[in-house]
Amino acid sequence: MSGQAEACAGVDVGGTFTDVVVHAPGHRPKAVKVPTTPANQAEGVQRGVVESLPGGTLRLLPHGSTTATNAVLERKIARTAFVTTDGFTDVLQIARQNRPALYDLTATKPDPLVPHEQVVTVAERMSPQGEAIIALTDAEVERVVTEVRRLEPESIAVSLLFSYVCDDHERRLCAALADLGVPITRSSALLPEFREFERASTCVLNAAIEPVMRRYLSNLTARLPEPTITVMTSSGGTAGVDFAATAPVHTLLSGPAAGVVAAGVVARSAGFDDAIAFDMGGTSTDVCLVREGRPEVSTSSEIAGLPFRTPAVGIHTVGAGGGSIAWVDTGGALRVGPHSAGADPGPACYSLGGEQPTVTDAHCALGHLDPARELGGGLRLDADAARRALAALPESAAGVLSVVRATMARALRRVSTERGVDPAGLALVAYGGAGPLHATALARELGCPAVVVPPAPGVLSALGLLLAPPRFEASRTVLVDADQDLSPAWAELATEAHRELEKQGVTTDISLSKVADMRYAGQSHELRINVVEQDDIAELLHTAHRESYGYAMRDEKVEVVTLRVIAQGEPILAEPPQDWDQGRPERKPDREIGIGDRMVRAQIISRAALRPGDEVSGPALIEQPDTTTLLADDEVAAVDDVGNLVVRLT
Repeated sequence: MSGQAEACAGVDVGGTFTDVVVHAPGHRPKAVKVPTTPANQAEGVQRGVVESLPGGTLRLLPHGSTTATNAVLERKIARTAFVTTDGFTDVLQIARQNRPALYDLTATKPDPLVPHEQVVTVAERMSPQGEAIIALTDAEVERVVTEVRRLEPESIAVSLLFSYVCDDHERRLCAALADLGVPITRSSALLPEFREFERASTCVLNAAIEPVMRRYLSNLTARLPEPTITVMTSSGGTAGVDFAATAPVHTLLSGPAAGVVAAGVVARSAGFDDAIAFDMGGTSTDVCLVREGRPEVSTSSEIAGLPFRTPAVGIHTVGAGGGSIAWVDTGGALRVGPHSAGADPGPACYSLGGEQPTVTDAHCALGHLDPARELGGGLRLDADAARRALAALPESAAGVLSVVRATMARALRRVSTERGVDPAGLALVAYGGAGPLHATALARELGCPAVVVPPAPGVLSALGLLLAPPRFEASRTVLVDADQDLSPAWAELATEAHRELEKQGVTTDISLSKVADMRYAGQSHELRINVVEQDDIAELLHTAHRESYGYAMRDEKVEVVTLRVIAQGEPILAEPPQDWDQGRPERKPDREIGIGDRMVRAQIISRAALRPGDEVSGPALIEQPDTTTLLADDEVAAVDDVGNLVVRLT
């Protein structure tokens, strides 16, 4: 693939490995895994690109990053000043009245990212109609600037009451604060929507991580100056570097969002419109409901207990991955996760200094992973080291897998049965380096009819970056009755969304779609509903409410709360590639492996040797460079026309 000027690479930075998928016209797709470099993720990205395309030239490099996520989770954020309306000093502390756990008397909410002493209030007030009740004077602006300067912030968040209706005061303050020379996040630009706490929380999150994201992207573009770099956003689309640097809150679910996009495309290619995306990596497991080939998008998410209202795919994450550490609690019970050995030092079987037992060690001890095979980054496994680490536990390696599968099964139920969706109508799309090892056992427990393992499951998130379109969602809270004329607001949002994608350098055709958040009068929650030009907007709510809750209230007044217009460009790839390089087929002898509490003799199959129409009967291990698929007794995997492994369960 060397020298292909039209090559594009999707790069997914995970907790343990950084995955790269390279696509060039006329060439087979190529996948490379290198160890993630936690201290500087850009270093691992650069290494993966160099190894995947030695001497070649990249045109586009969309990538998913955990930089913003890790900054929030580890509280490695910028010193941030929060500027808000007088009387709302404690808006971040008071938050909402809901408790993290209803019956847990010791439950505590996370501390705000901005402590009380770094909040500056402003003597100003807008009405809900956007009229100035307390005018913002020049003297007050000068006082606020002086107060903020005294705090010596690295970033500033400005969120005033009702600024989503009229942002004159916010604009004046931000213009004056610009002289301080630090990044400023204006809530009315970032999120022109109602609910002051959620808007303030989103604004503060963005401000706190903006300097961190700017440094990372600046470093990355300096290391890789040739390709056009884009960043995966939480909503399932890509965005330009400048947008990601100034609005990094949109990237908080960057990595897992790409995998979910690809999972939806894969499910449809295998004949399943509805599915659950199941991504088990080295640190965590991400699951998401997919309907009609697309992941569901929400505008109400949280990270580490902190809410943000930017669009995000409905991913549920649990601390269960290949590197999750098995441990014994004070009651003597075996637990797995959420702590992970990560990439450094990694599981004990990596022989990189890790000594604590992990899920990967359990697989290695049970024979699911071949110590003779070379993993990404040149790693080889030490089965004896895995057994030594596991010997400290009161349970066997099979017990470790049972515990971690229970955690993942709860996550899968969270996005299916707990939302009223029957798993009997959902295929399970398994990917990530560890997903296919657990897929059939979890699908049986949930009652899913089939498991789909794509041709390159270990790098599906990286592939998803090539399948994800450039995307931007413009929104505005309107709070009007459904019978009012909404066409002027729709037109303004359409212009804003289209202009933003053009600003980000999108040159392909741009499509626009409409979404409205609606509710019945008196309700405090909304439903996100797709709108087509000729639709009766009130009828849409009646239908959606009946589908979600089993009834409609046709006599109640319908309110339109927020309007949204989504602009999308064209992805790099419209369909997943089929002709993957799976390496040379290898013939391996059968070997003893552990399934449940039994040792069985399993056939070892090289996925490179399989062709459409081939079938593999369990017990078996299907090995490929990026993962291994485990089949238990009486399970049969068939290769479909596009190269997916499909296991139909009865």
